[in-house]
Amino acid sequence: MKQMEKLPDELAEKLQKVADDQNVVLMSFIAPDITVRKSPSSFDYASIKVSDLYRIEAEIDKIKSAGGSLRKLHLIIQTPGGELTTSTKIADYLQTVFGENIDAYVPYEAASGGTLLCLAAKHIVMCSTSNLTPIDPQIIYRFGRISATSYEQAINEFKRDYGNLRPEEIPSPYQQMASQFDPVTSKEMSKVVWDTLNVAYKFLLKSQNPKTDEEKQKMTALVFSLGKTDWPHSHVISLDEAKKIGLNIDENANQIELLNLYKRWVAARLNEEQENHIIDVFYPKQKTNETETQPASTIPAQTTKQEKREKP
Repeated sequence: MKQMEKLPDELAEKLQKVADDQNVVLMSFIAPDITVRKSPSSFDYASIKVSDLYRIEAEIDKIKSAGGSLRKLHLIIQTPGGELTTSTKIADYLQTVFGENIDAYVPYEAASGGTLLCLAAKHIVMCSTSNLTPIDPQIIYRFGRISATSYEQAINEFKRDYGNLRPEEIPSPYQQMASQFDPVTSKEMSKVVWDTLNVAYKFLLKSQNPKTDEEKQKMTALVFSLGKTDWPHSHVISLDEAKKIGLNIDENANQIELLNLYKRWVAARLNEEQENHIIDVFYPKQKTNETETQPASTIPAQTTKQEKREKP
């Protein structure tokens, strides 16, 4: 693995200024485009894994230890997705720390689990180059991964078309198909789908804080649009489509200006050879009478008063 490159000084200074001026934590969640060779015949790439949660928690702990403000978060997401369980835990952890004061910025792609992270944000900032994707859970089935939603839909369509027929009335190819359906597998698929919908709805309840039954019904429809959908898992949900299905998209000019700055942040990291997401953090400096603390990633080791007296 190559050593992570330093951000250009000019860009780092602008990011720190945003953190200071707006009293906000900036956190990147960037999956590089470069695959990492693990052996002569295998490669790996950045996807959402439990190690990402550990590192996010460590960065938040650094900010707390330095007395930094955790009032608000700008989460810059560039990811192909990954583990559903870990995506859920990261979103839940960030909501626990920042409440509803999270804005998600999507310069290019927040797919699958990345879309789930966006649901934990009060506002999602997108532009013409941005996209989300459906959140239908992907399950290992036989020799590959399939959409649990697609499996459930196939069962329902079969029941609709042939559920009232006697076995001998069902055309032969479909008789063979019916014999391959496992009721236990079907039940597990259905449970995973509904669990994903419930998790997504829970994040929306906290991030959007709906007041009326009508608003809650719109959120239910939104969750179904993302999780129980006829779209393939790779479907590109553009800015216009995101607004159409009811996501809270912020197109304020100031937000778009920030998104353009964060695009530079993403671009600076995309070509690094790293199989984990790159998590850079900038947080508001806390001024004291003597010094200022450093950004989270550059906090120096502390020196005790006794050590200071012993130094020549």
